[in-house]
Amino acid sequence: MTRWTTDPRRIAVLATVLAAALIAGMLVVAGLTSDSYRASASPYRPNPRSASAPEQGRPPASAPRGPMRAEPPTRQRAYDGPDGTQRVTGTPSMSLTFDDGPSQFTDEVLDQLDKHGIKATFCVIGSQVRSHAAQMRRIVAEGHTLCNHTWDHDFQLADRTPEQIVKDMVRTNDAIHTVVPNAKVRYFRNPGGNFNHRTVSVAQHLGMVPLHWSIDSRDWESKNAKKIYDLVEENAHPGAVVLLHDGGGDRRETLKALKKLLPFLKERYDLVAMP
Repeated sequence: MTRWTTDPRRIAVLATVLAAALIAGMLVVAGLTSDSYRASASPYRPNPRSASAPEQGRPPASAPRGPMRAEPPTRQRAYDGPDGTQRVTGTPSMSLTFDDGPSQFTDEVLDQLDKHGIKATFCVIGSQVRSHAAQMRRIVAEGHTLCNHTWDHDFQLADRTPEQIVKDMVRTNDAIHTVVPNAKVRYFRNPGGNFNHRTVSVAQHLGMVPLHWSIDSRDWESKNAKKIYDLVEENAHPGAVVLLHDGGGDRRETLKALKKLLPFLKERYDLVAMP
């Protein structure tokens, strides 16, 4: 992957190229109005009680023990999130993703994952990386995948100029590489899932896959471990990308939910980090 630095000249060049491509309609969703791309950037929120969508269904009581075997989601379905983002793994395997860290809760998340032999994906905030360098090194050393989650969790990043978007993503990747120099940052996730064609395009030009999710645990709003567990358990499906958090607030209820959720999921699914 190309290593970009925060050299203003390089950022300006890339931003200019991207802006020209957007204006010329060279990108997949070029030509959208500002209103249309804002609408398309709304986070995917599965109905936690929906039984109509097969991928949201709860595994039947008679389901066999052990990892589920099912036809893998198609590549087309994998990239059917907002503006062509990836929202499922594209295989029968399920992937857990943790946003808004690293933080004081990251070590316990890692402890629980290690206990069950599970690899996950961590979407990290650039401004928090250096102050939690030990957790970052541990994430990488234990075989988890890294994801760029912007410098300071900017919900409005999609509304910024191409140059501002480039600068934010590059600054975050550079912070990561300061702590873990050889780590690959394969994915990018907009805070709140607020993607649009600009953030998707910049991420792709920087060699990152824009990563959405198919199951939102809503642990960012819930202070009840049982609700977090129930929502994921009832919506679990092969190929799911699950949104959880190891930072951004008090995550003690998430940690409680994981104690029951991890063994439940591992018994039924093949759990992997995003590749």
